[in-house]
Amino acid sequence: MTVEEFYAFTDTRPDEEKWELIDGEPILHASPSGRHQQITSNLIFTLRDLQRASSAPWLALPGIGLRVANTNRPEPDVMVVPKAGSRDLTARDCDNAAAVFEVLSPSTVDRDLRWKRTAYTAMPSLMHYVVIAQDAVEVVVFARETGFAEQRFSPLEDTIALSSLGVLLPLAEIYRDTDLL
Repeated sequence: MTVEEFYAFTDTRPDEEKWELIDGEPILHASPSGRHQQITSNLIFTLRDLQRASSAPWLALPGIGLRVANTNRPEPDVMVVPKAGSRDLTARDCDNAAAVFEVLSPSTVDRDLRWKRTAYTAMPSLMHYVVIAQDAVEVVVFARETGFAEQRFSPLEDTIALSSLGVLLPLAEIYRDTDLL
């Protein structure tokens, strides 16, 4: 299935269903847990606040697909895209994310750590791929500046430097208001 065929298919599905296109196959995701959604919400608000404080030329968005190929359109939990006028606000996907964040779910761990890592890091625009555990305080960062070598962060006092965005992202903010603090 191509991305266009995928959109024709998902247009017939209920709005509350979350679908991704992986290697030409539509994949339906289970509903996320409350902790997953809290972490996602924390990311969006923290990144928004950091962006506004520095007037950075990017936005953090949830629920938008990332077109990595004609038969691949994963949907990261949060991604950072350029704020510039090249974005179509009615589009359901983009192909120029600077950073992608995935909150691990039990059913998607393998795909997030392997398939998505390969797909995302092959994109010329991507500078950071951040994978966040939801069952423990643990974040893995893959950054272009380190050749996408794995960097692990776990104490709540740790801060992740996202140099291409010009921000420091504290783990305590990622996990705020969860039962993991």
